[in-house]
Amino acid sequence: MGEFDDTNALPAALPWHVREWQRIGRMLSDDRLPHALLLSGPRGVGKTLFARRLAAALVCGDENAQARPCGQCQACRLADVGTHPDIHWLAPEAEGKRLRIDAIRDLIGRSTLTTQSQGRRVFVIAPADAMNRAAANALLKTLEEPVPSSCLVLVSSAPHQLPATIRSRCQTLNFGPVTREQAASWLASVCGDDGGAPALSLAGGAPLLAQAILENGGLECAAGIMGDMLALKNRTGNPILIAGAWAEHGVQALLDELKRILVDLVRLSVLAATPSRLFMAQRQEDLQSLMKNIHLQALFQFMDELNRLQRQLGHNPNPQMLAERVVNHWLSITRPEKA
Repeated sequence: MGEFDDTNALPAALPWHVREWQRIGRMLSDDRLPHALLLSGPRGVGKTLFARRLAAALVCGDENAQARPCGQCQACRLADVGTHPDIHWLAPEAEGKRLRIDAIRDLIGRSTLTTQSQGRRVFVIAPADAMNRAAANALLKTLEEPVPSSCLVLVSSAPHQLPATIRSRCQTLNFGPVTREQAASWLASVCGDDGGAPALSLAGGAPLLAQAILENGGLECAAGIMGDMLALKNRTGNPILIAGAWAEHGVQALLDELKRILVDLVRLSVLAATPSRLFMAQRQEDLQSLMKNIHLQALFQFMDELNRLQRQLGHNPNPQMLAERVVNHWLSITRPEKA
């Protein structure tokens, strides 16, 4: 999932969402909630968690709009376990997959049904930018003719990938980056102090992504990929074995890690970036070794290739072949110079 949490659990409000919750509370109190909301912002700041609490708030039976979701009423208890009949969640079958038109048509059909409670019928699409063109066009028709008592919530870390016609028909709630201090404090409260700073650096300051990195061994994975890149560059590693190991990481995670490393290399090359601006701040010496004798243009071309591969993930690429392609590209731009 896009925000690294259990779909069925009703999460606590995150401390950096105070302003957004106040805005929603005013909308509910004034009975002017729009028929469609777009939750937009960087990955890992809790937009999906916010959407889950918002869905619960929209079906909550508490008379005080500012107190929703109350967490105590029957509607909130059903939302907490993921069984509320008026909350519908639409997400890809797996990360990187596309949302197709059949899923949107099913959503549209459900939106015309009568609610089974006194609240609204809520439909959450996360991530909304996973819709293919046909799915987005189908959704547009619903946005143009909204169904009373229904609310559509789109969640996106890449809203520019949504058609402008869809964005223009949604009221946008923007989620900005979390301050380093607030992110570090929250991360320490949920994961302890061990590894918090390196995880936040690797996550680009996104606290929920940092949490996932700590809980899923992301620091070790990132360090292993960097070590493999060094071994390939120095021609001390077996490309076939390394490609096999990379394929086992999962192609989405692999491409994300490689892109972070490349961004660091570019920052060091162009900006002489300080450690605070690096994803791999703890491995600056290794970054310097990776960057040596590599042309900046080659780094940009490699980044373009990774972006291309990432856009193709919805077509179920073969992990081994993808990893081998990436390994071969890295070998080609780190070819030893002839004496």
